[in-house]
Amino acid sequence: MISLLEAAKDAGLYSIPEAARYAKMHQSSLRNWFAGGVNRPPLRPSEIDSPNFKAITFWDLIEAVAIRSFRVDYNISFQKIREAIKNAKERYGIEHPFAHENHKTVAIGRDLHIFLKEDAENPVQLTGKIIGQKSMKPCIEAYMKDMEFDLNGMARLYTAFRYRNQEVILTPKFHFGEPAIRENGHTAQTLYKAAIAEGGFERAAELYEVSVDAVDAAYRYCNAELGLAA
Repeated sequence: MISLLEAAKDAGLYSIPEAARYAKMHQSSLRNWFAGGVNRPPLRPSEIDSPNFKAITFWDLIEAVAIRSFRVDYNISFQKIREAIKNAKERYGIEHPFAHENHKTVAIGRDLHIFLKEDAENPVQLTGKIIGQKSMKPCIEAYMKDMEFDLNGMARLYTAFRYRNQEVILTPKFHFGEPAIRENGHTAQTLYKAAIAEGGFERAAELYEVSVDAVDAAYRYCNAELGLAA
């Protein structure tokens, strides 16, 4: 577990409200997943030593995105997710099964499977009746398409939004993890506020010397994805 200071410097730091917006979930759900509830342990202990659970790291955020994807897109139960995290750690020594390039966790039916280094083609089952058995079935890489990884295989960048040829990205090495436009490096909220203040995308684009599409993408992301109504 790392301190708030270490997280802010190296691992990315997000307040609970920020993280909930970026992961598209309720704050209470995020708190319950990482801090647990009454007579209920957390799905995944947070990476950070945060008093009263006020913040999470970038890797925590990535795992929150993964958990939400498994729940919402593939109807994987919390019981299965908890089982997958436990078995990945205890059986294979994998601490971050939802944030590692070489250990992708995928959905096959209603169970979770994980790829291991020794066999990059056939994942092994993490949940269900035949835990540890390899699967030859087609799998669903639910959220990995939006991830980029560092040399150690850990998630380093998440693409949160795409519009035309523009991408809104989050990475702890860039603006302390705040959503930003990949093409020009400006934060999404900077261009969003400029569009409002200047009265249009074209004037904001001219002011910041960026493309109109970049301002449009930033506005759409902040307005639709983050709920920052003008």
